[in-house]
Formats: sequence, C-alpha cells, structure tokens
Amino acid sequence: MAEAITLALPDDVARQAREIARRTGRPMEDVLTDWIRQGAAHDDSTLLESGTSYRIYTPYGNETAAQALLDALHEAEATEKER
Repeated sequence: MAEAITLALPDDVARQAREIARRTGRPMEDVLTDWIRQGAAHDDSTLLESGTSYRIYTPYGNETAAQALLDALHEAEATEKER
C-alpha cells in the first residue's frame, strides 16, 4: 500500500526531476520515488552534519592543500556573514 506524502521541493530539485521525467517519459512521482529509494538503499550515516568538525583526510596524502581550501572556505563564510 502506498502512502501519500506532501513534500515541498527546492526549485532546482523540482526542475531537475521534471526534466528527467519529461526526457524519460516517466511520471515525476516515479522519478522522485526512485531517487528516494536509491538514497535509502545507501543509508549513508557518514553524511556531514551541520556544525560538526571533521578531520581532513585525502586518499592522496594532500591534507595540507585540503586544509588550505577549508581555511579559505571558512574565511569566505566569515566575510559573507559580515555583509
């Protein structure tokens, strides 16, 4: 038995789903259901959580470059907040 759920999608997500539905000739509901099923199948508990700090690790050993990028991101975020 299916359960009806009302879901407000961001414009870009709705646009992408609508385009895929149009291109594939499938109902948008089916496209969205497939996306949810694929996400649920992965059940990725390693998704980043807001406000949590994570160690920087790259499989190629370039943690210094990764840290520099992270520092630049934090600086950009701080500058944006000041505006």
